[in-house]
Amino acid sequence: MAHEIELKFDLGPGDVERLRACPSLAAEPFKSAAYETRYFDTGDGALRRAGYSLRVRRSNGRFVQTVKRKRSPAAGLFVREEWDCAVQGFRIDRTALLATPLKRLLGDARLVATARTRFTRTAWLIVRQGSRIELVLDEGKVTAGKAQTPLCELELELIEGKAAALFALAAEIGAAVPLRLGVLTKNERGQALAEGALGRPASAVPIQLSASLSEAQAFRVIAHACLRHYRLNEIVLLREPDPDALHQARIALRRLRSALSLFGPTLRGKDYQRLRDELGWLAGRLGEARNLDVALAGEGAPMAQGLLRARLLKARGKAYGRVATALASDRVRRLMLDLALWMETGSWRFRERSGREIGPLAVRQLERQWRKVRRQAAGIGKAEADERHRLRLDIKKLRYSAEFLAGLCGKRPQQVRRDRFIAALKELQDRLGDLNDSEASAAMTARLAPSLKGSADRIRREALAREAIAAARDALHRATVAAGYWL
Repeated sequence: MAHEIELKFDLGPGDVERLRACPSLAAEPFKSAAYETRYFDTGDGALRRAGYSLRVRRSNGRFVQTVKRKRSPAAGLFVREEWDCAVQGFRIDRTALLATPLKRLLGDARLVATARTRFTRTAWLIVRQGSRIELVLDEGKVTAGKAQTPLCELELELIEGKAAALFALAAEIGAAVPLRLGVLTKNERGQALAEGALGRPASAVPIQLSASLSEAQAFRVIAHACLRHYRLNEIVLLREPDPDALHQARIALRRLRSALSLFGPTLRGKDYQRLRDELGWLAGRLGEARNLDVALAGEGAPMAQGLLRARLLKARGKAYGRVATALASDRVRRLMLDLALWMETGSWRFRERSGREIGPLAVRQLERQWRKVRRQAAGIGKAEADERHRLRLDIKKLRYSAEFLAGLCGKRPQQVRRDRFIAALKELQDRLGDLNDSEASAAMTARLAPSLKGSADRIRREALAREAIAAARDALHRATVAAGYWL
């Protein structure tokens, strides 16, 4: 068994020559070889669900069977355990699997080929800060059944030395080449291709924390999951305007900012506020297009009328153009790389409290955030629009914190209260969102088609507001009953 620490980046075909010419590689010798790989799993995907991959790879006439287990749920960074053995052809050696953790997982389950890759690998061996790093460029394609997709990715693997050297080399290359964090292994790419999910909008996945994790470990798990969520949707948006992908990208950014706030006592210091502000800037760049999507999706409102709809569609087209420009910018690419580097090498890691167990921080932060929400929500029926907006932001932050820390609830009664609390917060957030969307739509109507602003629309909005506030009060009561499960 070996341990593998690897950084992965997605490249566009036009970036390959820039990579080869960058100062870190231009004078270094390299080798090229052709590879073919076939991935295997059970019919119900048991290996993938358990965090394993199983493959047979051919290169230079040799066939090697490899089992990998991902140990870090990362965006860009992959820390994995690996078991290798030589085999004869593209056939699984089940006897060799008896020496791996798959012995218990597989049993007698039948293995089937799920995906295949064919690519040319160009490899450089780089020495930095006393560490040896293999840098590989893979160019080819991934195939699953009759579907296929191009493959162009860069991997930096730490052969010997410190992980900091790996990140330092990534930063050097990132200054010359527009790197984007990779979030999919080749196997995951093939699986997604087979399921028709590759390049589709992606929702956040549940995060499982254990009470034995330190504050630093827990933050990394959460932050990497948020970065992965964002990148999966950014990939879609870089290709085409997509309302679902835009919505999910904004959620990912809000979740990541909430994680930074949740772990603020652990993280504050050099680069913390700068990165948090940059994430806020990026979320803001996506906000206008999202507001227009919401306005156009509204039913029974003036937004459905011809003249205004035409103007909204034109405005949305321009807004998505600005989204595309922002996402293609060096500022966004560097932000994502800077975040990944800071999460793994930032000075915050060396503080005494970063090694403390997560439990006490979870209790303090959930209690503090809940008290703030409860205090602000007491006058929800009389609150002005800007007050409701601030309350909704705080509710989101609390809800995301509760979701991040949900796995720390060990006993069944505690879990039931937790689930009721999170559900009530979501209802409260959604009802305040209805009010916000109604007010934003009215403002757009006044700006884009003032002649459509009339008493019928005002009456409709007032009725919606009464309904939303009543539902919000009920949700607040349910949240109050369930609150305190963390104590």
